[in-house]
Amino acid sequence: MANTQSNNYRLVTGIGKYADNGVVNLSLDVEDGLLNNPKFPSLPVKLSDVAAQRLLLVGAMTDARKLGKDRTLAKKAAKQALVDLLLKLAFYCQAEAHHDLDALLSTGFDVVSTNRTPGPLDTPSIIGLSNIISGQITVRGRGVVNGRMYKSRTSTDGGKTWTEWPQLTGPRVMVLSPTVPGTVYLVEFCALGGSTGQSAWSNPVSIMST
Repeated sequence: MANTQSNNYRLVTGIGKYADNGVVNLSLDVEDGLLNNPKFPSLPVKLSDVAAQRLLLVGAMTDARKLGKDRTLAKKAAKQALVDLLLKLAFYCQAEAHHDLDALLSTGFDVVSTNRTPGPLDTPSIIGLSNIISGQITVRGRGVVNGRMYKSRTSTDGGKTWTEWPQLTGPRVMVLSPTVPGTVYLVEFCALGGSTGQSAWSNPVSIMST
């Protein structure tokens, strides 16, 4: 259902300022969020093109670690090309959704409120977990307004003790690796920011690592 505060939300478009890994993670979230999304039926960019450019950026990032001016320039060019594709999608989605919060959150893009009064973040939620790849758990979640970075934690003793994972990422696709096959993991995640520093932890969901 559309949010009644129709003038309070917009997609973040300053993604060119994101770190390289941040652009890659955002791309993964957007590819997942817009795939067969009925709210956005006429995408101006093919998601396959976005995925291909994301892979080019990942490759260029790897090459840039070997140093060399040419490799660094190639990485910057690959990043800008991916940012340009993502911006085309962001502007389209904003125009289609206007300020419908549910629609905006479904895109995978970061969403902010135009209300500048700081407050606590809402609680994100886990949509589902998968264990298709051995030693890896993929978390699919729903983000919150003003939440850009998210962190996960797991428990292998039913929630008595928790281990926080070091990587920070977007909410829609979070990969926890390595995990121990045959072990049942209880998984939660939270958003960072807001007046309290982070949101409450999401609903816990369990799955066995394969």
